[in-house]
Amino acid sequence: MALSVLIIGAGVIGASLAGELAGRGVTVTVIDAAQAGSGTSAATFGWVNSNGKSPAAYSRLNLLGLQAHERAAGSAGGAPWFHQIGNVELARTDAELAAIEDKVARLSAETYEATLLTAAEIRRLEPSLNTSRLAGGALYPREGWIDAITMCTALLASAGHRGAAFRPFEKVERIDGDSVTTMSADGSVNRYEADLIVLAAGNGTRQILAGAGIDFPIVDTAAGGTRQMPSVGLISTSSPVRSGPRHVINAEGIAMRPARNGGITFTDLPTAGRWDPADPGIWTVPGTLLDRARELYPALDAMTQTVDLGLRVLPEDGLTISDWVTESVYAIATHSGVTLAAHLADVVATELLTGRRDDSLHDFGLARFANAR
Repeated sequence: MALSVLIIGAGVIGASLAGELAGRGVTVTVIDAAQAGSGTSAATFGWVNSNGKSPAAYSRLNLLGLQAHERAAGSAGGAPWFHQIGNVELARTDAELAAIEDKVARLSAETYEATLLTAAEIRRLEPSLNTSRLAGGALYPREGWIDAITMCTALLASAGHRGAAFRPFEKVERIDGDSVTTMSADGSVNRYEADLIVLAAGNGTRQILAGAGIDFPIVDTAAGGTRQMPSVGLISTSSPVRSGPRHVINAEGIAMRPARNGGITFTDLPTAGRWDPADPGIWTVPGTLLDRARELYPALDAMTQTVDLGLRVLPEDGLTISDWVTESVYAIATHSGVTLAAHLADVVATELLTGRRDDSLHDFGLARFANAR
């Protein structure tokens, strides 16, 4: 009899794991309080990278995530949601350029591909970019971005073709041992049983486990959280443009990339992170970011079309959690879900099926929080 796994959360982590497990012959059911990719995954910039992340174990984990996306893109089915267009980082001052030079030297020593660029070289890569005030920059050619909605939808469809079931618009009310009780939008109550339960519900994981008397160590951003790491994620997308960035672009105060609608998606975590999500002033941020984008791309002929506002999933130490909570409940929580999804799906599926824990997860269990307390 096939192992049965219930996955709570249909974001990039849950959808990736569903596809991996269904492909290995597991009976999979995915539950989500809304639609596929409609939670934190909907409000992500989607940047796939291991660019300057620390500590070393976390940097390696993210590199494994990037490599997993590359393998998926090169497989027979491909991964059309992964756009490996490279990342260009811009320096507008000598101090910014010096910091980039230090980072490129460090990454190159770690065999992470990175190349310093002059302003003239950046102009050749980005013909529409205003390079008059640039001191230089760097290219990270293996980086790119993920279309999270396409990824979630496609992976769940693929899992469905292998027999997996998807139950959207069902909110988890409680977990009791190996069973989960949900409530549908029409008020009907449903109960599911499975051999194993995987929580990939983003910020909802904390609340779900609290109902079972378990204190899960992610920041309660809904209750104010912490200002040590900005919790608010605000992503704006413009209307379609005639000319814009060809790469992921990172500069002080703005990050940009091509968008799935032919426009530009842009963000800046510190700018949005200064606001409480309930403060109406946060809705001035999209206009600010569009102005900054136009400084870099003067011919940008677009207006803000959509804005997605979400709360980042923040484990208390800022790193990833991937571990057993009880004998039958496994939980994954990370704010690097887009980068890590393909790798975590592979190694977590193996851990669920065989009990063998991948070396890359050694530093990302729950024991580190117990020790700290």
